[in-house]
Amino acid sequence: MTSSARVLAGPGGAACGVALLRVLAAGGLALLAVLGTNLATATPLTPELQKQVRAATFEVVLKKPEKDPLTYEKPLPLELIPFQERNDKYRSVGTAFAISPTSFATAAHVIAVAVASQWGAPCIRDSAGQVYPIERVVRYSSHEDFVEFTVVGAPPMVPLTTNTTPALDDPVLAVGNALGEGVIIRDGLLTSMTPEAKEGRWKWLRFSAAASPGNSGGPLLDSQGRVIGIVARKSPNENLNYALPIDRLLSASDKFGTFEGRESFGIPKLLQGTIVADYKDTFALPQSFPEFSRTIRAVLLKFYKEQHAKLLTAEADSIFPRGQSGKLLATLYAAFDPLLMAQEEDKSWDANACSGGSETRLPGDGRVWSCGGTAAGVLFRIQYAGNAADEHRYHDSKHFMDLILKALPLPREVGTQPVRVTSLGPATEEAVVRDRYGRPWQRRIYAIGYADMYLVAMALPTPDGYVGMLSLVPSGLLEVQVVGVEYLANYFYVSYAGSLPQWQAFLQGHELRPAVFERTRMQFEDGKGLRFESPRLRFDSSGIAAVGAQSSLELRMTYMMDRGQITWDIGGIEFKPDRDKKGFVAAYRQAKPSEDAGKDLNGRWEHMSREDGEFAGNVQHDSDLTDFWIRTVARREGAPGIDATHAQYELVYNIDKALLPRETADLKSKLTESFKVME
Repeated sequence: MTSSARVLAGPGGAACGVALLRVLAAGGLALLAVLGTNLATATPLTPELQKQVRAATFEVVLKKPEKDPLTYEKPLPLELIPFQERNDKYRSVGTAFAISPTSFATAAHVIAVAVASQWGAPCIRDSAGQVYPIERVVRYSSHEDFVEFTVVGAPPMVPLTTNTTPALDDPVLAVGNALGEGVIIRDGLLTSMTPEAKEGRWKWLRFSAAASPGNSGGPLLDSQGRVIGIVARKSPNENLNYALPIDRLLSASDKFGTFEGRESFGIPKLLQGTIVADYKDTFALPQSFPEFSRTIRAVLLKFYKEQHAKLLTAEADSIFPRGQSGKLLATLYAAFDPLLMAQEEDKSWDANACSGGSETRLPGDGRVWSCGGTAAGVLFRIQYAGNAADEHRYHDSKHFMDLILKALPLPREVGTQPVRVTSLGPATEEAVVRDRYGRPWQRRIYAIGYADMYLVAMALPTPDGYVGMLSLVPSGLLEVQVVGVEYLANYFYVSYAGSLPQWQAFLQGHELRPAVFERTRMQFEDGKGLRFESPRLRFDSSGIAAVGAQSSLELRMTYMMDRGQITWDIGGIEFKPDRDKKGFVAAYRQAKPSEDAGKDLNGRWEHMSREDGEFAGNVQHDSDLTDFWIRTVARREGAPGIDATHAQYELVYNIDKALLPRETADLKSKLTESFKVME
């Protein structure tokens, strides 16, 4: 996986730490085959047995896509790919062998990589290059890592014989097919038998014969060429590899398949808590491969949803807004570039700025900002150039992603050379989904066929562009990933900004407007004032700041408790008469902090209540004497000061020139008159 792909890895699926889901992505030894010892010199098998082993052993392959709709920065240097791989129409993902005249066996994870694959159903390929599509799955166990299946069009096979009672220290032969180059056999010993990890119901065969990518699903033979096991995986630290005893497949039911495991389940980088996911499910067999693929996807999705619900139930008392949420609920974060709320190690909730963010400038004054490594993968913000409103850009999925790819490299590795993808084309799937706070997310899914992956974009329209989340996911985990990122959308923290014409158009666009803005009104007139109304706050700038061609408005959104319920609402308003200058007029909401919000926030509340210190309404300035401001406090008419429990608002008038003492009282009065607190 490239560095960009690692950054993009998101929640759900591979990002949830679920071992079973990782199996679907790339399990065991499957995916790429490598060459090994030559058949004729590495095995004591007789020529007749060699021929039988060769005839009964197959590659498991997927047909490469014939067309690539992606656009690259330059022609792909395909000549850097080795000749055999470059000219092969198929990609080898593992090994299979004949277990009966009409059926074949391999490791379950070999077939799993083809579940919902954009490359189509898997096939087996013989040494002559004949390809036979998998027709039906007749036995299956995810935990034991085996599958038995039939194919279309293959002649009757002479299956390999089996031995269900191998002995320790006996010679063994690991058989695998190496990228279409022929059967590779490596010798070793059956060194030990290790109980399976969950309940010790059987013992893995541990063997010293070398195993490489491509051997997965191949037969492990005794010295007489009899199958004793199915090669499952390579030991990561030593040459003691794993095979499933063949009797586990032979004695398995052909009426149902099993899906089970035990593992840790959590949402890394969001929640500190985890649970132990202990699960088992069954489904009817036999099934055609398309039916089997749909079944596995459904079982995976069911598993994920069940474990997700169990995790949330187990952590209910600590999940926002419960638990240690005081600091977050009492803080108004400046989130022009988006944040994701998360639990700290002490289980307190915060919304920290994303570290390592980068920015790419677009023609004009536009920009694309991105930052990876979050629970949701990559966070992004697109700020379109100019002040004009443009409804069309919210409905052009290709242009949207093309802009993101200007800032976020997505390279395709061709041989030893990375080639940047410049366009994924239009989204293959689009939908508008609303999170628990009524925010409309445009969920856009883009196919990356060459990698058999999807890029999932959760895009939240803003007046000046977009904010959102991006994550890469293997094709078989798409549904799981979608559930995961839609849940994470509830923890998104962002401010909304734009020019006044952009705001006007945004508030009129019902489909892509958050529910909270249905109660918001805005009017403005050049040379005069901006009038803004919401249920909590009213603002009229006409007495203190006039509207101009470069005027802009930022609304700082926040999470707050309202009559015992968590809600997402406007927590601050910042009006700039000229967005290219330092001057602004603002009001920032301050909820009464709880005790666990910390000393600083509680001290701030007390100073606001007394209107002293920095809130006394005096002129203040920075050390360079380039910024001057007046800061005071407003609250609902009739609300008390020092004993206030209702929200208070910090009012700020900021300018880039010195303020004379005689101006202070007048500006403070105008500032106070410009705002009316309604809550």
